[in-house]
Amino acid sequence: MLGMWQATNWATDLPLSSFELLAAGGALLICAAILLGVRRRQRVELESSVVTEELMAYLARIANALEGLQVPSSDAITKDVLLRLQEMANAKPAGKVREMPVTTYDR
Repeated sequence: MLGMWQATNWATDLPLSSFELLAAGGALLICAAILLGVRRRQRVELESSVVTEELMAYLARIANALEGLQVPSSDAITKDVLLRLQEMANAKPAGKVREMPVTTYDR
């Protein structure tokens, strides 16, 4: 942990003038411009084909399905739980009914 602090303090010990900081900023801007220029020449274009059209159709269907998903609200969940509890309370067993254990260890 102490080594990390010593490694980060070397930058604060260097005396830099405003001109040096301005020159370093200009150099970074020139590097960014060069990288942007190189990136523009290496663009890839996809030609339209049956496979790419079908892929785009499937991706559109997936996107539409994901947009349609909605998380149920707490009111809807509460309503469903209360409805199920009411159904369980109103259900009357006919004849001899015995609840089965969930696992074999409960027998």
